[in-house]
Amino acid sequence: MKKVTPIFVFNSLDSVRGGLTKAVLTRANTLIKHFEEVHFFTLQFQKNHNEVINKLYNSGKLNPKVKVHNFFIDMDTHKNEHPIVNSPDLFKVKEPQFVEFKDEKSDEPAYRYYNNGVYVKYKKFNHDGNLLFIDYMNESRHRTKREEYNENGTLVRTRHMDLITNSPSLDRYFSKSGKCFLTTWLDPNTGKVGRSHIFDPDPLEFKNLNELFTYWITNKIATYNNPILMSDSRATDEVLINIKSDVKKIAVLHNNHFKAPYTKGSSIKATWKPLFDNLDKFDKIIFLTHEQKNDVIELFGDKGNFEVIPHSANQVEQTKSRGSYDQNLAVTLARYESQKKLDEAIKAFKYVVKEIPNAKYYIYGFGKEKNNLQKIINELNLEKNVFLKGFTDDPVQTYRSAACSILTSDYEGFGLVLTESLASGTPVVSYDIKYGPKDIIRDGVDGFLIPKGNQEQLAQKIIEIMKNRKLREEFSKNAVNVVDRFSFSFYEKQWISVISEFSHNKFSLFLKKNK
Repeated sequence: MKKVTPIFVFNSLDSVRGGLTKAVLTRANTLIKHFEEVHFFTLQFQKNHNEVINKLYNSGKLNPKVKVHNFFIDMDTHKNEHPIVNSPDLFKVKEPQFVEFKDEKSDEPAYRYYNNGVYVKYKKFNHDGNLLFIDYMNESRHRTKREEYNENGTLVRTRHMDLITNSPSLDRYFSKSGKCFLTTWLDPNTGKVGRSHIFDPDPLEFKNLNELFTYWITNKIATYNNPILMSDSRATDEVLINIKSDVKKIAVLHNNHFKAPYTKGSSIKATWKPLFDNLDKFDKIIFLTHEQKNDVIELFGDKGNFEVIPHSANQVEQTKSRGSYDQNLAVTLARYESQKKLDEAIKAFKYVVKEIPNAKYYIYGFGKEKNNLQKIINELNLEKNVFLKGFTDDPVQTYRSAACSILTSDYEGFGLVLTESLASGTPVVSYDIKYGPKDIIRDGVDGFLIPKGNQEQLAQKIIEIMKNRKLREEFSKNAVNVVDRFSFSFYEKQWISVISEFSHNKFSLFLKKNK
């Protein structure tokens, strides 16, 4: 029987992430049940990488049989050497030769250090007291470099700064023994990584980091049985395209490929160009919706390697009581990013509150737009109605607590939150965007589809659900059917089929076992 090895080429994993990470973890956990080995090759620098992966294993979000390899850890040929011993004062707030002043604006403990009246460095700690980084200043108060430390107090990266832009221009990566094993040059204006060097076992130079990633993966997959490489982000497509060895490649499309306003007729996003220029270099192109597949066929023709595998809707435990819900509560689970258009949801909720003064809207998530969203809440005097609740680890109970959930994104690739909400018995009021909502929500049956940007109509439908308990209960009963329409068994069979095209005997056994 021919063995195959599914391999995810992915930027980074973390326990607090959005739909894309959740989707790849689900697929990895599914594949490991049917194949002897499943691997992640992660490409992003994470100074606490081992801590992050152990947290995923221990929480059950990732099966421990799935192995995770990180480029920056693999390239460290000195990782088994004895660690360098730093002065203990380095990891304390107080240092004998300096006077420190606390940075009151920092979200974590941070201090500025002066030596004989000159500002020389800035140290930041996490809330557990571990040193995160040290910034060093010249006499003109320009930042010259940043030293970053991991959870063990080991220097892992030094970022040398451009004095004009105050952005990194050179990154040096260190082993725990203090030896630099990798350097990368950066454009301080764009952050784009250029020339890269590795120093051991043989010094090699690469034009850019993608070329170095390709070198690493090409050498690594030589040790695996029939590797199948999967790219789930357009940031990793080019890496796979550049791999010349005889290996199977799969691209999965998780997002909308159009530029604003993100609909048919718009230009294609630049980040999608490597994929669309090389569709025939992938053995499979996997879409999450038929709508997106058809749009791509209109643009580029049917290449014969296109398939649709939607995400599955998780079966909610039948023994778990739905409990009571707040008829005047709406929820959203989303990253606090501009794509999600949470500002429009908040503005629409102003109309809801005008009709139902005690209505509440809880937004669960994280992201860089948090302060801007809070500012909008304050400006609209919605502090008693709209709340940014942070990340939740229990989406089922979060959805079940509410009369409805809301989605106002500019665009999506599928919208996992839609199936999660419906599977929990909570109807959805959503903008009708590309892609996902019209495939998942049955308008007037288990939720409402609203023309994108129509805040008043959005509010009206939220009010309708909140005021009409009978309607809400009817929608709730219909909603849970999503687990049949997007069943896990179909999802599993489709993915095993795709992977097993390169191992027909394996798939025959799977089909026989699941008859």
